[in-house]
Amino acid sequence: MTQDNDGHTNMTLDEAFKLGINLYQEGNKADARDVFEQILSHAPDAAQVRQVLAVLDAEEGNLEQAMAHINHALALTPDDLSLLFDKAQLLVQQGKNTAAMEIVERLFVAAPTNPDILNLRAQLTDKLGHKGESRRTHALRDELHQLKNQGLAEEIEKTMTLAANFMADGHVEQGEQLYQTILTLEPDYPPALMALAQYALDDEAFGKAHQLLLRGSDKAQAHPVWQLLLIKAESGLGHYAHARRRCLSVYKQSQDPAFLRQLLVIYLNEQNWLEASKLAKQCLREDPERGELHYALARATFEHLKQHHQFTHEKLTHCYHIHEKACQYVVGKHANTLQAQLGELDWYLGNIDSAQKRLESLLADSPDDHALRFNLAFVYRTQMAWPAFYEANEAGIECGRRLKYHGELPRWDLSRPESDAVLIMPEQGVGDELAYFHNVPMVVERARKVYVGCDPRLEPVLKAAFPTTEIVPISRTDGKDIHIPDHVLADINSWVAGGSLAGICYQHFERHLYQQTYIHASATQETPWQSVLDELKAQGPVIGVCWRSGLAAATRNIHYLIADELGQWLTKMRSLHPKVQFVNLQYGDCSKELAKVKKQTGVEVVQLPGLDLKDDFVGSANVMASIDGVFTAGTAVHRTAVAVGAPCYVFFAGHKDSDPMQAVAMSGHQEYAFCYPPLLNDKKPLLDAMAQAMYRDLLTG
Repeated sequence: MTQDNDGHTNMTLDEAFKLGINLYQEGNKADARDVFEQILSHAPDAAQVRQVLAVLDAEEGNLEQAMAHINHALALTPDDLSLLFDKAQLLVQQGKNTAAMEIVERLFVAAPTNPDILNLRAQLTDKLGHKGESRRTHALRDELHQLKNQGLAEEIEKTMTLAANFMADGHVEQGEQLYQTILTLEPDYPPALMALAQYALDDEAFGKAHQLLLRGSDKAQAHPVWQLLLIKAESGLGHYAHARRRCLSVYKQSQDPAFLRQLLVIYLNEQNWLEASKLAKQCLREDPERGELHYALARATFEHLKQHHQFTHEKLTHCYHIHEKACQYVVGKHANTLQAQLGELDWYLGNIDSAQKRLESLLADSPDDHALRFNLAFVYRTQMAWPAFYEANEAGIECGRRLKYHGELPRWDLSRPESDAVLIMPEQGVGDELAYFHNVPMVVERARKVYVGCDPRLEPVLKAAFPTTEIVPISRTDGKDIHIPDHVLADINSWVAGGSLAGICYQHFERHLYQQTYIHASATQETPWQSVLDELKAQGPVIGVCWRSGLAAATRNIHYLIADELGQWLTKMRSLHPKVQFVNLQYGDCSKELAKVKKQTGVEVVQLPGLDLKDDFVGSANVMASIDGVFTAGTAVHRTAVAVGAPCYVFFAGHKDSDPMQAVAMSGHQEYAFCYPPLLNDKKPLLDAMAQAMYRDLLTG
């Protein structure tokens, strides 16, 4: 204590608090209130003072004011168990039993042997009609009472606390030993089993967690935390159906939204994007500011859009707005994920500069994020920023989106000795392989032996193209490692990814293609389609046509045409040259589209009999080599035409400032690209420009 100049006694805040407590304990509650309110006037964030005032307010029936004090204190110390317990009691007094139960469950996890918490939990389970859970709680309380009579309860509680502290400090082995000690004193003691299971889940040891939880099922199966942990273990093991059923069953009984949120996590893990987005919307109606729900909705919407190729301006913009809103509620890793997806959405929408800025900003903070760097490769390719593209493209190997040789051998480059036997690894798709294998001769000229890994469908055409190499057909199945023959592994000294060859070529020779063409037409026996093609050629020049990928997914996909747009181009070509003929190069089932086009325009795109456009690349190459030109989307047809040297006119989605009227000369022989703004509604100017260019270059000589 101190004295001021007038002789009055000044007390410290701690001394004043002790005085208030003494007055309260003596029953002098009015004076106690005066002391505490004076303290609060000097220290409005004194949590202990607000807690005592809340007790006084509650005793006087002023529950709203009591709750205001408790909430203020919790804002300062959100993990204070005594404050949480007082809030739960206030909620019970207000008749808000479900909200009180949520807090009590949190308290029970933190202090599962506390008798006050057990008593309040028993009271609430009775009121909420959770009969099974109530019986379990009463049984646990009685068991603890019995243990206390045996002198064990206090020892168990101390050991639980010590074990938790060891775990929190990173001393996992010591913590587990203490929990096991508890289990020797009280076999299958649920709090110890749940604690061990939680740490197993944190280590993604889902099988271990599952077994621990099953041990305590008789005593704890009605406990929601136990159920939640078991659901996480089942989900981690991939038992999604069991986990979903358990979520729905427990939620039906308890109406606890935590189980809906866990169901949402299961949907995300299952990649069930549609159900995930539906459930996220449902949960957000009840809890509109929960960040994890906004993140789930944004991610599910984005992945569903990509999965179903829903690249329309409306859906992309809708997805973009969901992400922008979600970014207001999330931080850390989730925020970075959404920003990366916004960058990809910018790219789809043609906002190429925005995409570059956003992704490069993220990469500056996470320079080792190979997946993010690989996404930037697509941006650089659209910008035709080739040095940056080839550098970023290499990140696809490290992030697993391009194939990689798993071994200790060095990667091949121009500095390797000519005594090397080199394995060229295949790429992710047949179109990529056809594009990058222009550069195989660069390796052949500088190595003892070259093994070319490829899609099995390319084996015949590559054997003819590169007779001094050994072609190694490699099948790929999602989720499985590729198989490389043992004799190849035994011989090779180095390896290189097929897609990396173009970067090496560009860096050292300032061109993308080391050899401009490499597939040559072969004299083969009479084929069923040859006579049909000869008849068409007798009627006029022949153009091969491909307008989309093999999947007829989205009706207005970014990079492809729909049947109506194909009809516009055919009509324009026929108006420029009435005798021009068309053959189908579109792989996959397209008969309905061709029938529709013929009905609308009267122009037939002939399907050559016996030609397997999906698997027979020798036959496809021979057709392209013998016709006047190819009109195509950016598919394997495009890459085959360039490899053959057939005049090729390809359309791509570029960025919002792309000029669809301007032909861009590419690296191949008579290869011209027409780039247009993504999501272009009216492609007629583009199609007319392509028709005019093909007529001028191919049909007027």
